[in-house]
Amino acid sequence: MAAACQVVAPRLGLPALVLLLPAGFLLGMAASWTDARLILGDSFGPVIDVVVAVILFRGGMDLGRRPMGVGDTRVALRLVWFGGLVTWVAGALAIWLIVGIAWDMALLLGAILAVSGPTVVGPLLRHARVTRRVGDTLTWESLLLDPVGALAAVIVFQALRAGNESDVVAGVLAFLEGIGVAAIGTAAGVAFLWIGLRLAGSNHVVGTTVMLAAVVLGSGIASAMVPNAGLLTALAMGAVAERISVRVRHDVDAVLPFFDTVEAIAIGVLFVSLAALVSPGALGPVILATLVVVALMVLVVRPLVAFAFTVGGGFSWRERLFIGWMAPRGIVAAATAASMATSLVRAGTPGADLLLPVAFVVIAGTVFIYGFTGSSAARLLGLRSAKEADG
Repeated sequence: MAAACQVVAPRLGLPALVLLLPAGFLLGMAASWTDARLILGDSFGPVIDVVVAVILFRGGMDLGRRPMGVGDTRVALRLVWFGGLVTWVAGALAIWLIVGIAWDMALLLGAILAVSGPTVVGPLLRHARVTRRVGDTLTWESLLLDPVGALAAVIVFQALRAGNESDVVAGVLAFLEGIGVAAIGTAAGVAFLWIGLRLAGSNHVVGTTVMLAAVVLGSGIASAMVPNAGLLTALAMGAVAERISVRVRHDVDAVLPFFDTVEAIAIGVLFVSLAALVSPGALGPVILATLVVVALMVLVVRPLVAFAFTVGGGFSWRERLFIGWMAPRGIVAAATAASMATSLVRAGTPGADLLLPVAFVVIAGTVFIYGFTGSSAARLLGLRSAKEADG
């Protein structure tokens, strides 16, 4: 089904993401046995973590190939650290006040839904054919937001389970612990990558195997110590993979087709599988209120964040407007919500059953809005890349 959506979407002039979510939702309605949680059992979380880590590793490889000026890098970092925090708080408040979920659960959802991610931003930017500078800034933001936002969500999740969600200092220390653990996982993975690629020499098949094993090893070590820390590890490893390949004289371009294929398959399967987890009955009580939240996040919060944190970056008002019109939620948000909801429901946490339905509506809403309007917005603002448009 995922492959069918990816084949049909270009013929309809649409990003595949617009078809993947409803396809997964309909699949879940028609065949309950497709529930990934039932199929994988306790392996559900770890399997999702590994797949997302590989996707982020491939995204990290793009960071090294997208050199940006100091000013653009600062803008991307401001959008991640300050913009991400504002989006988190604003989203939590909106969910709490409008959907009516308890504050602690709303705070968790706000953290989960603050992330964007290359799995959605990349395809939508390619479909919109936006100019390189804007595209690179949004790509950097999405790549960095995924692991940072996921770590923040893990801290809130752990606080919920421990019953000490008000302990801010402990939360900050836990977040820093996650970053430190990610550094350890990165060091282990990079060491394996360096040695493995040197031994692989010019054998691209073995080199590809080494890269895949390295990211699984590094991210696995980090996630075993702190949940979701492996995402940051995978991103960091991807960012240095090309430099290592150059040092050991291994052609990294030869392994990219493999990772591109894995990424395409993983994105399709994950979107369909995770959408299939949501039942129509669970959506009913929250869909209208959550759509209001989506409207606020798209029309108010994101534009304000973009205009506030791109000040002084040398972007034109048209570029800043487009940056404010591109913040879809993706795989990491869906996977994190599914994994945490499963655990919290088992623990009997009040409101946990609403976690996945609300997240699904926000993800689907933002994907549809930006998927259907991104290309038109780029055209109206004069930000279509002439090179790509001609091709």
